[in-house]
Parts: sequence; C-alpha cells; structure tokens
Amino acid sequence: MLPARSTVLLYTDGLIERRGEGLDAGMTRLRQHAAALARESMDTFCDELLTGLATDHADDVAVLVARLPGPSRRAVPGA
Repeated sequence: MLPARSTVLLYTDGLIERRGEGLDAGMTRLRQHAAALARESMDTFCDELLTGLATDHADDVAVLVARLPGPSRRAVPGA
C-alpha cells in the first residue's frame, strides 16, 4: 500500500538514457529531479520533469504519472 499523496511515475527509457552514459546516472538524475518536484502540482511536476530530463536525446519519451489523494477529512461518527 502506498502512502497518501504518493506519486507513481511510469516512463520509457528515453527519459533517462543518454548516449555514452550508464543507466545508473540517468536513474539518479530522475530520482533527484522527481524528489525536488514531489510537492508541486501534477501539471508542474510533469512539465518540469520533461523539461529537466528530456532535453538532450534522440529517443522518444512517454510518461504516465498518477498521484494518490490525501487522507479523507470526513467527520468521525461519535467524535
């Protein structure tokens, strides 16, 4: 089970691959960039992620991002 407000990111390899660079470097770059954007709106998160990571490549890029809702603020019966 994922915590409330978790962001799930699915992506193609074009987002992280760079010619002459190992995948570990691309994964590190993705983790750092995504963590820095974690509190942004979904629109900003996606736009900035693509702007920051998909600038220097010849490969296609696809991303699918979902964010879980926060905890419900319903009144507790009997409280």
